[in-house]
Amino acid sequence: MYSWSRRTTWSVRGVKMKIQHIPLQVCKACIRCYTGMYESEWTRICVFFITLCTLCCLLFGWVLFRDPCFEWDIRTSLCNDYENGLIAGSLCYDLCAEELSLLSNCIDQNSHISVFKWEGNVIKARLPEKDGTQSKSVSGTLFNRDSVWEGMTRNEFSNVIKKYFSHILGNNDHSRLIERALSFADFNKDGQLTYGEVNSFWQLLQIQEFQTLFIFQDKSVFPLLNGTCGNLYSHEAAYYPILYNKNTSSYIDIAFPNRYRWNLPEFPKRLHISLGLLEYVYTTMETENTKFYMCNFSPKNFGYTQYFEMKVSNVQGIVSEPFLNTTLQSITCETDVDCLYGDVCKSQCNSDLGRCFGVGANYIPDLVKICHILQDYIVYNLPVKLKYTLSHIVADCIRIGKKLRRKSPSMILVDQNLALDRLNQVLWNELKYEENKWLTKPTKKPAVVL
Repeated sequence: MYSWSRRTTWSVRGVKMKIQHIPLQVCKACIRCYTGMYESEWTRICVFFITLCTLCCLLFGWVLFRDPCFEWDIRTSLCNDYENGLIAGSLCYDLCAEELSLLSNCIDQNSHISVFKWEGNVIKARLPEKDGTQSKSVSGTLFNRDSVWEGMTRNEFSNVIKKYFSHILGNNDHSRLIERALSFADFNKDGQLTYGEVNSFWQLLQIQEFQTLFIFQDKSVFPLLNGTCGNLYSHEAAYYPILYNKNTSSYIDIAFPNRYRWNLPEFPKRLHISLGLLEYVYTTMETENTKFYMCNFSPKNFGYTQYFEMKVSNVQGIVSEPFLNTTLQSITCETDVDCLYGDVCKSQCNSDLGRCFGVGANYIPDLVKICHILQDYIVYNLPVKLKYTLSHIVADCIRIGKKLRRKSPSMILVDQNLALDRLNQVLWNELKYEENKWLTKPTKKPAVVL
């Protein structure tokens, strides 16, 4: 009896040991099989192509299903608010009800703004905010959700907008701008303002780019706003977003410093674009009874359409003189280097108070910077009849920046107006005698009625 139980125990142990060694044996068998198969050249080729196809499928799936601009989050947040009556806008119905693919073409995304391209328009939208957080607007004012409320009357909203524009543009008469704002905020044009309309327009005003575009909507050199939905807005895109890019560090540009001119338009077309640059100066010198400055001045901020009409392609650094004064005077400083807003808006440091001064009388006007662009953009390869006149006028314009310390502000303003008038007259006189078919926009043929 004892021997039988002992044999049974050893048998069980043997079976257990064999079962425990099965995985190891299977692995060894697989390795031997794989090694034998891999010795064949056709097997290696098949394994290579299977691996390559798998990687391509994974890459294609990642490209197809990724969401770099957070389109789904933006669309879901906007449509939920639209259905609940919290926002409104002319694009909300197309985005949420018609489900048009307005946000399908992502072109850029930073920490809080997503940029899309759709049918010749640029669409920009803020990412949805997390619960319990507030966002600081680009214009420097904290977004106050209590500034607008449900049941707000048209007069109450008008007073809120008036205070806001007075803070941004100074205490001047902004009645026309306020009326235009109230008309724009009435998205469905029924003569009444709902909470969704008031809330949407107030959110948009906190975005400096929209604010600037709205102020200059009646100016031809600024892009047109083509629709909004909540804090999403659309504006026309420049066909060519920059005039030229001179400051590059490639080896080709070092060998050929004038390479940026190779792809520039023909001279008559550059004349027409240059007139748009002068129009920009006229526009920013006196709009809404105040002066505006571009604090990140660059030829990359200006573009043009397919009909060679100049458009400001980047308005991020354009600020009013009252706002620039307030911002500079709020900066604590030790030296003049600390008194800088943007790239070029400089001031001086008041060492007694440790604060910066506002815009000084010797601030270089935007006209001088525009003339620097004209010198690179148009004063080369000139016709003989224009070479002397135009080059000297542009040079005189640039010299205005060197006379700021020797002349009074009123005399500097006279010099600016004189240079503007001379440049405008010379360019127009040359352009009107050219045969410029590209200036005439094509008109649609009438539909044939059968």
